[in-house]
This record gives sequence, C-alpha cells and structure tokens, in this order.
Amino acid sequence: MRSTFCLWVLLMLGLGGCQTTHSLKPAEVDYRQSLPPINVSVIGPIPGALIRNELRRRGTFEQVLDGHSAEGYNVIVAANSDYFGWQNIPLGLLSALTLFIVPAPATWDSQVVFHVSRGDQPLARYLISNHTSSWRGWVNLDGGQYPHVQRITDDFIAQMLKDPIFKPMPAAALNSH
Repeated sequence: MRSTFCLWVLLMLGLGGCQTTHSLKPAEVDYRQSLPPINVSVIGPIPGALIRNELRRRGTFEQVLDGHSAEGYNVIVAANSDYFGWQNIPLGLLSALTLFIVPAPATWDSQVVFHVSRGDQPLARYLISNHTSSWRGWVNLDGGQYPHVQRITDDFIAQMLKDPIFKPMPAAALNSH
C-alpha cells in the first residue's frame, strides 16, 4: 500500500515538472550578436518589468531602458494575453488543497506585437503568438508562465537579429574593436 502511494506521488511530481509545451518553437539564432540600446514601453497585462528583464537576459541589446527616446530605438509592446491566468484558478485551488502535490493543468495564451521605431519613425512590426500548456504543482509552481514570456521575447530578439534593418554585428567583430 505504501509503495503504491509513493509511486503515485512520484508520478504526480513528475507530471508537475516535465509536461510544458509551447506552440512557439525555440528560436535558432546567435544571441551573442549585438543590437543597439532600446527603450521599451508595454501596453497590456504582461508586466513591463518582466518584458524588459527578459530582453536584458540574453545580453543582445547594449541596454534595455524604460520609456521613450526622441532619437534612439523604441519598442512599444502591445500584449493581448491571459498572463494572469484567471482560467487556471479553479484547478489551481484544487491543487492547493493537496499542497500542490497533485498538479493541475495550466495554459497561457498570448499574442504580442512589438512596434519598433527610431525616434517617432516606425521601422518594423513583429507579431508573436505563443500557447503554453503545462502542469502547475509543487515542482512547477509558475505552471510555465515565465518560460511562456521567455519564448516570446527570445523570438522577438531573433527576428530583430535576422532583420537587415538592424544589421547586428557578430560577437567576434565587437571584440576586435
């Protein structure tokens, strides 16, 4: 009896940490390339500080600042997202009753538009969508919420790096200057 219970608990713990899927595939790009400093403003439910921190995480941009620059690069992020995951609350409460040992399914859906400009002159627009399904439990408390946003910001960086408008410099060229 006890071994069956332990096996069941291990199975539930395994589900809580291993079952995250994203509709957005990982971006394949060299993040060591350099992009100019950007100023970021966020409209929508995804917290602006989270978006800026995720853009800083890769180290691709020389600097990521809040707000708007009259002469520099600006990014307005318009998010249509269920970031706070209100739809996940009922099953999350049931999972909480078991102290999150029994994981609950969680989903996150976002459509995010990144509008890039130089001063007030529009340069590019990138639309990125991601659907994340996961299990929220003791092992995976965020339910895939942060990796969901990471995939979106990584894809934005990858699209900018591939865009000839921004002409990123290879990491080796930066080190030789």
